[in-house]
Formats: sequence, structure tokens, C-alpha cells
Amino acid sequence: MTELKTLHGHGVHCMIALQPVTRESYKRYLREAGQPMPRALAQPGSGASPVIYISQTSARKYCDWLSVQEGRRYRLPSMAELLLLYSEESEQDAFGPDLWPLQPDNLTGVRNRGSSGGLSHVLLCEWSNETEEIPQPDHRPARLLGNIFYPPWLREGVSLTQAYLQASEGYSFVTFRVAADLLPGVN
Repeated sequence: MTELKTLHGHGVHCMIALQPVTRESYKRYLREAGQPMPRALAQPGSGASPVIYISQTSARKYCDWLSVQEGRRYRLPSMAELLLLYSEESEQDAFGPDLWPLQPDNLTGVRNRGSSGGLSHVLLCEWSNETEEIPQPDHRPARLLGNIFYPPWLREGVSLTQAYLQASEGYSFVTFRVAADLLPGVN
């Protein structure tokens, strides 16, 4: 498991992973859980890179698996926890844009909506544990949308800190990290 940081403040009292879940760790989960390897993870890439193309739903299953493995209840972090993690001044260097050096393994291509229609490289966003259920007409199942968090360096000139995406889909620009509630007596 990756190193955890204790967060206190603004109603937040938890431990949160310093780094997102890696490809290597997620592949281990899939092997041990007897799950098929998605095509995106079968592609070459550094095992230490953040895992991408993982849905919020699958990220939650990973947290459940890790909880059993380590004997601690893991979950996706809340939006408040992610905001506090990225706002601590003492952590600006550790959590700034240098967290993801501009290397192919830490960038992902997304379709550019401009006139060129090419691919643009973007840094990764993260799943939080918040979801929103959207009722559908004609008695169809509700759509479940997962909340993603935009790190501060992706928000320059924009007030956007979050967005909602289909919780059952994986995206090339979204990764995740784990969090755990503090155990009684832990400071």
C-alpha cells in the first residue's frame, strides 16, 4: 500500500493516500480477484503510473478488496478531503503539477474539441466518493454519475473544481486514490 497522510481540518479527519493507485497495484487486484484484465491495462506502460480507464464503480470494488487485504476500511476520498489535501501549503510542492511530470505515462490524450480535432495532453483528474443519481423517464434505470475532482493547476482561470461523469465508465483522464477514516486514538 502507498503511504498515507493524516488530514485534519474543516470537518475532515482521515488518512489519504499520497499517490493515486498504480497500474501495478490495480493489476494485482484483478489477478487476485479473478477479474479479467481490461485491454487498457494490458497495453505497455509503467507499473508505477496512475491507473486510468477505471470506473468509479470499479474503483470502489478495489477499495473493498484492499480493505480485506489490509484489515482497514478503505474508500474513495470525499471532495472535501481532496480539497484539503491539495490546499495544505506545506504540501504544495508534493502535490503540485510536478506530481505528474510531463511524461507519456502521466499524460493522457483526450479529443480536442477545437477545429483541429486532434489529441491534447491533459493531466489527470480523480474520482471522489460522491455520486448523483439522475432519474430517467419511462421507468428506465436511473443514471449514476460519479464526481471527479480537478486539481488546482487544472483550474487556472476557471472556478471548476468538480464535474460528474458516468460512474460505470472508465476515462483516460481520471484516476483514483484511497482514503480511510482515522482509527479511534489516532492523531
